[in-house]
Amino acid sequence: MLTKQKIMRSASVSVARGAAIAAVTSVLLVLVFAILVLLFDWGNAVITPVNQVIKVLSILTGTIAAASGMRGWKAGLCVGAAYMLLGIILYSAFAGKLLPWAVIAGDMALGCAAGLLSGMLAGTMKRG
Repeated sequence: MLTKQKIMRSASVSVARGAAIAAVTSVLLVLVFAILVLLFDWGNAVITPVNQVIKVLSILTGTIAAASGMRGWKAGLCVGAAYMLLGIILYSAFAGKLLPWAVIAGDMALGCAAGLLSGMLAGTMKRG
């Protein structure tokens, strides 16, 4: 029989694993995108939208990996928030300054929304 403490620990591990998978996916996609930008000489206008798509795809990947241990929408919400929080912390550490609060709020909203939708999708994939 699973105790509440074991369930919480497994959920935490699932979310941490999902956020790590999302981060690795993000790094790989950014590297591929950087190579494409160099090869095709795309302008700066392409970078921001593609970065948002990379974030959403990374959260989707992490959520699918994390959804096995808990409800899909909860896993997605947690993975999305953890992934964005990790990104904000890493940016602040490397840039030496904190992002503006509006950018932080926007990133967190994107992460939570993408995670929630990804979790719903992962939940239906798991059942089907």
